[in-house]
Amino acid sequence: MSFTGFPVAALDFYDDLEMDNTKSFWESHKHVWKESVEAPMKALMAELEPEFGTAKVFRPYRDGEFAGEHCS
Repeated sequence: MSFTGFPVAALDFYDDLEMDNTKSFWESHKHVWKESVEAPMKALMAELEPEFGTAKVFRPYRDGEFAGEHCS
């Protein structure tokens, strides 16, 4: 797979995640992340690897320490 950019669905996923950053949202939308974010990112990383070396992709992770309800 060659990198052709990120689909609109990737941006929509992150917009939706911002509004509903819960475990249930993640579980029901993980397939969107895999198809629209992870797959294109891996394709981009493969193209850039010869110049920059191996990279890693991490999935979004909600850290309660930085969640809005804990910030004042």
